[in-house]
Amino acid sequence: MSSPVAVNPAKRFRQLTKNINIWTNLLGVDVLAPKVKFNYRTWTTTFAIVNYTGFTIFSMVDNGGDWRVSLKASLMMGGLFHGLGKFLTCLLKQRTMKRLTFFACNIYEEYEGKSEVHYRTLDMNIDRLLGLMRGIRNGYMATFLLMTILPMAMLLYDGTRVTVMQYQIPGLPLENNVCYSITYLIQLVTIGVAGCGFYAGDLFVLLGLSQIFAFADILQLKVDDLNAALDRKSEARALVSLGATITGEERRQELLLDLIKWHQLFTNYCHTVNELYHDLIATQVLSMAVAVMLSFCIILTSFHMPSAIYFLVSAYSMSVYCVLGTKIEFAYDQVYESICSVSWQELSCDQRKLVGPMMREAQNPQSIKLLGILPLSVRTALQIIKLIYSLSMMMMQNRT
Repeated sequence: MSSPVAVNPAKRFRQLTKNINIWTNLLGVDVLAPKVKFNYRTWTTTFAIVNYTGFTIFSMVDNGGDWRVSLKASLMMGGLFHGLGKFLTCLLKQRTMKRLTFFACNIYEEYEGKSEVHYRTLDMNIDRLLGLMRGIRNGYMATFLLMTILPMAMLLYDGTRVTVMQYQIPGLPLENNVCYSITYLIQLVTIGVAGCGFYAGDLFVLLGLSQIFAFADILQLKVDDLNAALDRKSEARALVSLGATITGEERRQELLLDLIKWHQLFTNYCHTVNELYHDLIATQVLSMAVAVMLSFCIILTSFHMPSAIYFLVSAYSMSVYCVLGTKIEFAYDQVYESICSVSWQELSCDQRKLVGPMMREAQNPQSIKLLGILPLSVRTALQIIKLIYSLSMMMMQNRT
């Protein structure tokens, strides 16, 4: 019986990026390709977006004078902006996404061989990323399966005809069995594209953001190496006579400069990720917050099962990045505490001057902010939920 072959972190990371790219490629966007090329999958995704937009606007206008019909038809408009933001990001920023992915892969290849600790750190980060991916995948699968199975279940249970998505196609009355089947199949394709798009977009964002944790852990290892060298300097001082020269100063200077360069790389990476994804993240959080509010208002008027399920989808999509934003804040705190833990008393005056700017920069990390105002965190999610509740109550009190 052969023993399992160990796969190093760099190979795991490369394979992981290929697997993630498969999901975006299903929608017609090959992020890792030299250049984006439109194919039939790209046009299928575009058709699904245009199809949903057109029929939803028609259903909102053709409401028979009942504002509740328009409200239900607009239920998934938040998901439209959410998915459209991810699709356009992959199309318009594909080169930056590819460059960032290859850059992270080169870091893994460079650092996995430095020591066993670096190897385990990078391996642990991939395990952490896989755990986040499983959580997001399971959440999306559960909610989207409910949305697609519910119409069939209600039809078989008591004959109620409910659509997957809250719009009707002109000329296809739901009372007719053939028309209902065609509507269901068209909406099934649309919801399938939406589900794949939501998941694929989240995966590449997670891939970029999760490397912040790995880079913060590597910075901690560099601080540990510097502190170990400074501790040896302290021990050597006790063994030599007063005024004697302590060897190893070049090595300590090299470790300090390596730490400073890595922190600058870390800061530049965080800035690039922020510039790349902050519009997408803001679009997802705010659009799904609107979807939560619409779902909540519909449920307050009368219980509506599709709205209740989409309420869970929207709340889940809104909270994913807020939770991740809080974890990133913890990573920034870790970086700052690591720099503060440097044995300052063993540094020379010139070396302390070098560390000072790095500490000031660590005090002002490249935090992701929604609309440039609200930090991406669980606290912001709670504030949005409070605002949603207040606006929903106000809308329902003023309804006519």
